[in-house]
Amino acid sequence: MNSMTPRLLDRYALVRVNEVRAEYGLEPSATTWGQLQGARRQLIITSAAFDFPATMPDNARYVGPILDDPAWAADADWMAPAGDGPLVLVAMSSTFQNHVDCLKRITDALGGLPVRGVVTTGPAVATNAIHAPANVTVVASAPHREVMRQADLVVTHGGHGTVIKTLAAGLPLVILHHGRDQVDNAVRVTTRGAGIAVSRRASAEKIARAIAKVLDDPGYRRAAAELGETVARDATGVVLIDELEKVGAS
Repeated sequence: MNSMTPRLLDRYALVRVNEVRAEYGLEPSATTWGQLQGARRQLIITSAAFDFPATMPDNARYVGPILDDPAWAADADWMAPAGDGPLVLVAMSSTFQNHVDCLKRITDALGGLPVRGVVTTGPAVATNAIHAPANVTVVASAPHREVMRQADLVVTHGGHGTVIKTLAAGLPLVILHHGRDQVDNAVRVTTRGAGIAVSRRASAEKIARAIAKVLDDPGYRRAAAELGETVARDATGVVLIDELEKVGAS
């Protein structure tokens, strides 16, 4: 991975990087990593409490997460199914990760449980690709921060944005990770006792058992709320603004 990633970045990104550098009168960078490594600051947009302890470069700073919903979801309409059962939000990848079958199995799992489900498909999946049982609403998008105020659990692929928003809301997770950063995020969650991870190839029955387990054990929600309290506190943006001002003044 260490040898392949730089080659891919240079093939697809280096030309554009150097075009931008030229616009600002800068010499071209030999590699894409060279652009990144030359930064005066590396601003890590997450909470240090979410990450594991590590020795960081001198120019790296945790500045807290950003919890805003994307513009395409912020004003979207949604409605929870009728009833008073626990509300489960399903929020998978906003980009295509070959996750349609996984999303179908999650929806089927919700259909067999005494819960209410809200499934957001995102831009990569058409809503009519998912059959919705009576206790599940399928929508293209919804403001997750708003849904999470009413939710009891989030089922997700484990992307950083969804995970960190879920924790900030004090909610536990069931994670079916697919790739990218998602395996690492799942480990961060499960190690803290804030949720459980299930294979993305798991059957609907196994997914249903995982959802029921997290809902039935208040320990998961307590652990999520404990970690989420720090995450939410770090999301004020104060540290981010302070670091940007320091760079601008230097």
